[in-house]
Amino acid sequence: METNSINPNTHTNGKTMAGIIILIVGGILLIDQLNVFFIPGWLLSWPMLMIAYGLYMGGKYNFKKPIWIYLIILGSAFLLTENIDNADRFVWPLAIIGAGAWLVTKHNHRVNKENTYTDYKQV
Repeated sequence: METNSINPNTHTNGKTMAGIIILIVGGILLIDQLNVFFIPGWLLSWPMLMIAYGLYMGGKYNFKKPIWIYLIILGSAFLLTENIDNADRFVWPLAIIGAGAWLVTKHNHRVNKENTYTDYKQV
């Protein structure tokens, strides 16, 4: 018989992911200071950090918790409004319409314990 054991050393934990992200951000900042490559200003802005943190949170929880979606959507909205002229005239009304549509169409996934039915076969 073969047993499947999970080796905790093969998975990266949150501290390792945070360290990798800090190394990447530090490398990008160093390249920007050395003027080796041209790095656009929007790439080092706070909305991009919000998007990067959303991706980090998604990876940390295997994209099961919805917080990563909220962070990426908000970061993208702020990024658009900061870098495109008059984008705030359209981005925020569309965001409000999208939030309202999501609230109207979301399904309630709570299960009422009194109304649950399980089918057991007696042998």
